[in-house]
Amino acid sequence: MNACAYFRRRNILFGAVQNYKGFCHVTRRKLTSAQVTTALRPFYFLVHPDLFAQYPRAQHINDSSLKQLNSHLDQLVDLKKPQPLDLQFYIKNTEYRGSMKTVSLKLDKKSAKAAVQSVLSEFNLPTKYVDKLEERVKRGPDRDISWEGSAFRNTFSYEDFNAPRKKKLYPWLIKNMGDAEKRLAQSEPIRKDIVRLSKALQESLQLSSLTWERGLGTTHLRGCLQGLTALAKHHPSIRELLRDRHVHFGNETGVSLKGCIVLSNSEVRDQWLKNIVRAPDHDAVIQRIPHMQKAISNSLNDIQVTHRKYQPFHLAQNYIKHLERFVTSLGDYRSRNGFPKSWPDSLAHLQLVVEAASGPLMISPTGQILVPSSCPPVLLINFITDHMKEAEEKILGYERIRDREKSLYALCKEELGLAFLDKDDSVLPEMMIECMERMLASAYRLSPLLSGARLWITQYYSVMLDGEVCVPWNWDREDE
Repeated sequence: MNACAYFRRRNILFGAVQNYKGFCHVTRRKLTSAQVTTALRPFYFLVHPDLFAQYPRAQHINDSSLKQLNSHLDQLVDLKKPQPLDLQFYIKNTEYRGSMKTVSLKLDKKSAKAAVQSVLSEFNLPTKYVDKLEERVKRGPDRDISWEGSAFRNTFSYEDFNAPRKKKLYPWLIKNMGDAEKRLAQSEPIRKDIVRLSKALQESLQLSSLTWERGLGTTHLRGCLQGLTALAKHHPSIRELLRDRHVHFGNETGVSLKGCIVLSNSEVRDQWLKNIVRAPDHDAVIQRIPHMQKAISNSLNDIQVTHRKYQPFHLAQNYIKHLERFVTSLGDYRSRNGFPKSWPDSLAHLQLVVEAASGPLMISPTGQILVPSSCPPVLLINFITDHMKEAEEKILGYERIRDREKSLYALCKEELGLAFLDKDDSVLPEMMIECMERMLASAYRLSPLLSGARLWITQYYSVMLDGEVCVPWNWDREDE
């Protein structure tokens, strides 16, 4: 063999050895399951569910979180790569006897040893034992090798391309109720302040009642109450104007159809003052409304003219404008035309709601006929003719489900142990009924988590800053 051939073969062999060394390297193996259990023994003594038998929510959350933690660690011990986890645990508060606190735990380490060290450190427990443990060493490839199939399948996991999983109620509650309870406790002084301020205002101003918009945050509401208190202090003259009045904190400023003074929660006190001072002028406008409603009713075979359900604080100054426009166009039509022969002698069983000019002509879910003030009368007449039966059926259906909804409210609060239960305006009665019926069917699982909670039924999942919990009405449904 000549020198050139020798060196050529040597270089080929040397390159193969180098490639093999790069492919087969030292990998540090994880701890054993027994070592993990021993290392976490102090942690188990802190969070074990049996220690929280008197606190059902803490017991459920710790039980679920422990199962997820153990599964995560098992995967690390088996050299798998689990997804990062965010867990919560309840522990007893050593500073205040008889109370508890929550600890959030993030699991994103790549080895069992690092994960155990992270858990112990988060709970201020010693890591001396786990620090001394030696990880087993083994030489081998840094990944499992498969020579079958396409390069795509061996490079990517199909899970990487899956759509995000839809949230499920029970796991979501397990993950978030600890945080909700903490926020609820932190906002409790504000709630007490709200009760105190509300009572003081009703007494000092001699109000008939004092209410506020659904979903108005506690901090914002307290600010509104403090603002009205300060306004009354600096302008004593408004006391006489507000006597025996209903005051409501809403989204607009004005006077409602029933004479309630509505104060926008986003406006300054000067705007509130102007609205209160003009309240007597609005009273004169409100007195005209029944006469205009009667005129429309007489023109449409005694149909009931009312306002939308679930909107009791509709402003009078806006409503009167819609009525004026509609009365004029309807009067012109009636002077030249009659009603269809298919109409009954009276439409007193139907309800008509006159709305803004840009609104839709439609039947509401409660059976009311919604008509924009700009709607030509001929279109309304034809619409009533075509949808009269539908409106009747929806009105009767609404009356049935309204009573069912009220009875379920009381039952749901009692069975789930809720401190508060309400719904967003976008949740219709039939939606709320379905939601509460399914909650009652799952009460054995949900009640330990929801006991003492303030629950809103909405279209989404959320924990509010004041600790109130929002869940969608169609939770866990397949078509969610």
